Amino acid sequence: MAADAQRAAGAMPTAKPFTRFERRRVPAPPLAVGVACDVSGSMSGFTGPVASAALMLARATASLPAARTSAVTYGRSVRPVTYPGAVPAQVAEFSAAGKYEDFTRTVSALDGALGLFRPGATRILVIVSDGRYKGTQHADGQKLITRLVASGCLVIWIAPSDTANTMSGARVVILADPAATSQAVARAVTASVRTV
Repeated sequence: MAADAQRAAGAMPTAKPFTRFERRRVPAPPLAVGVACDVSGSMSGFTGPVASAALMLARATASLPAARTSAVTYGRSVRPVTYPGAVPAQVAEFSAAGKYEDFTRTVSALDGALGLFRPGATRILVIVSDGRYKGTQHADGQKLITRLVASGCLVIWIAPSDTANTMSGARVVILADPAATSQAVARAVTASVRTV
């Protein structure tokens, strides 16, 4: 522009072209992944695969800066399988024989551990459940999922069949074979991080 201005004024251009390059690394946003596994009796086939997936996620994110994962089971109570920032030495086994699912407390617990409602990070909640809850758990849970999605958190729901009572706003993955759970979680999280 300076050379053009000099030419327009009838002067010999003395301005030098811009030749300086500066490279900057753009840091990847922090990553938070929460996994919640329903441990009611109907979900018993998924316990082993979800436990394996939780261990793999914890190990994979341990090498990433600002990445945290946490996995919990939920029945009458919410129990941790993996903790944010900790890499378990082995798979934490659990069983599914519950008759009640406290879904709302589960979402709140994962939010407390990972900040799923807070913007500024890539946030993913993976739910493994048939969605058959008692009382107001489904209606109250839907309010939480709607708020999560509105805040920018991606919700992935892994269901054992297309008759599962999933919640709107979640990306549903139908998985009739529990053994494929680990691969499904890994694929869903990887695809989500690429598109979020």
